[in-house]
Amino acid sequence: MKKKIMALVVVFFVVILTIGYFSVPLSSKSIIPHSNQIERIYFTYPDEGKTNYYLIEFNVKNSNLKRLTSIFDSVSYTRSIGSKNIRNDGKTLIMYVIYRDRNGELLNYDLDINEKGYVVSDKKKFKMADEDKEVFKQLSKFVLDEGIKTIGTIPHSQAGKRHE
Repeated sequence: MKKKIMALVVVFFVVILTIGYFSVPLSSKSIIPHSNQIERIYFTYPDEGKTNYYLIEFNVKNSNLKRLTSIFDSVSYTRSIGSKNIRNDGKTLIMYVIYRDRNGELLNYDLDINEKGYVVSDKKKFKMADEDKEVFKQLSKFVLDEGIKTIGTIPHSQAGKRHE
C-alpha cells in the first residue's frame, strides 16, 4: 500500500513539474542568447512566392540592436512541445545570428520565428505568450526597413536547388 501511495505522489509531482516547466513565462534573453554580442544577422524572409535575403550589421553605436531587442522584449515566451520545423507553417523569418564570444571568436546560431508565434532557438521550441502576429509584423517591418538585400531574391521553386 505504501508503494502505491509513493508511486502516486511521485507521478503527481512529475505532472506538476512538467506543467510548470511548460507554463512559466520566459524573457527574450532565454530565447535569444548573447543578444548583447550580436554583430550581424542574416535574415531569410519569404514574400509572395519568393525568398528574400537580408543582412543587418550591428555596432556599438547602432540603435538597430536596441530596436530589435525591444521587439523581442515586448512579449514573454513559454516552452512548447511538438515539431521543431516551423518553417512550413505560414510565413517564417529565418535568422542566422552571428555573435562574438568572450574570447573574440565568431559563433552563430539559427533563430526561426513564424507568424503564428512559434520560435525555434537552439533546437528548442517556444511560443509567444501574446501579440504574436504584432511581433511578427514588427520584425518583418524591421527587416524590410533596416536590412540590406545581400543575395537578392530567389523564387521558391529554386530556393532548395543547388547550383553546380
